[in-house]
Amino acid sequence: MAKPDFLYHYTSIEGLSHILSSKKIRFSRLDFLDDMEEGGSKDPVDWRKYFFVSCWSATSEESIPLWSMYTKNMTGVRIKIRTEMFKKYYLDAESIPKFLQIADTSSAPPGAKVTLQTYMPYEEMHGEDYMVMPPSWGDMYWPFPVEYTDDENKLSQQLIQYNSETDQTMVSSFEIAKYKREVWRFQDEWRFRLYCHSAAPRSLLGKIDEQQYFDLMVKSLSTLGGGISREYFYLSLDEGAFNGIEILLGPKVDAAHEIIVKALIDSYCPSAELASSNLKGKIK
Repeated sequence: MAKPDFLYHYTSIEGLSHILSSKKIRFSRLDFLDDMEEGGSKDPVDWRKYFFVSCWSATSEESIPLWSMYTKNMTGVRIKIRTEMFKKYYLDAESIPKFLQIADTSSAPPGAKVTLQTYMPYEEMHGEDYMVMPPSWGDMYWPFPVEYTDDENKLSQQLIQYNSETDQTMVSSFEIAKYKREVWRFQDEWRFRLYCHSAAPRSLLGKIDEQQYFDLMVKSLSTLGGGISREYFYLSLDEGAFNGIEILLGPKVDAAHEIIVKALIDSYCPSAELASSNLKGKIK
């Protein structure tokens, strides 16, 4: 499925204020989302505590359910923004610890400077007790459409598979946070997803022998247990993300709400287009 040029996000006026002032988008851990079946599996692991998502809709037509669910009494806003919204970072492969096989650079010419594209600086990817796994940035999945199904074989899979021939345990990580039941189809959801693992304490890096840290990191990355301590991540928007942005006022926004929204636009993105809901005056 082709990626849409624009995505839509329903939020409160307070949420709009945070986005415009910080120029960042929040990624929430799966166990903090409204669908309590998110991240279910047949594995003895609570995958919800390892995955973070930012949720958007691809439908340009206004959605009464989305207004109702994600804006207080329909007095919030809907943000329209281009899909390629996040700031890109280019990391020098030589500056990344060698225990992280982020990319295959074997085909690069000798002496070539290899840079890797991510959407977070390395300092944020490798936290004190977690690592945001590089496959999160794959173009096929940044973002991806949610698949709606009532097939229990997709909603609750055996995601951990052991290969006896290679003596390796693999996790079908791209299957997690991908499916929702048919009752959620009205969301027409597209997601940006971060996949994390437990990691060796970042504070030990450089304080112990490199091989010791390597061994500790491998052990931590291969351990599945209590999940990630972080509840949210905030990713920076690209400098031009607000170009062409549209802010749609909710169906029940009053004059006071509109004054606040206009003040936010004047302060943070004066080029934004402000419009009123087509449903205004049509819903009690």
